[in-house]
Amino acid sequence: MKTKKIWRIAFMMLAAFSLASCSSDDDYKFDASKLEGKWRKAIRSGLMDGETVIYTFYPENWYSGRIEQLVSAWADEGWTTIDLNYRVGETGHMNIFTGRTYNGESKIYLEVDIHKLTGSEMIWYQTNSSEEIARFTKEK
Repeated sequence: MKTKKIWRIAFMMLAAFSLASCSSDDDYKFDASKLEGKWRKAIRSGLMDGETVIYTFYPENWYSGRIEQLVSAWADEGWTTIDLNYRVGETGHMNIFTGRTYNGESKIYLEVDIHKLTGSEMIWYQTNSSEEIARFTKEK
């Protein structure tokens, strides 16, 4: 009888701990409308990289739109502009591609999973991986 009580208490404590350990990240819901605007790629510490990359998202609807990518390899080299398009799903999986439609005529430029998208920060992970590949801050 005593053993049964101990197991019941242990189970209740485990259940309470499991509920308490849930974080607000579990409640994160991807909102594609937050993509709109200008996003500057953060430079990773420890890397010798003078490249500046800015993505400006122009949504056409909730799941797709246009991107203007500006790249400057070094401060004195000027900017290169690349016009791209994107499609994003409700889970944050995004395909960035060349061409106007996502079909056989278009070429995938980049495929990422957006793990965090707020009004000021965006984090990209390699698709189906736990590897972070880029972090962005939103420019006002």
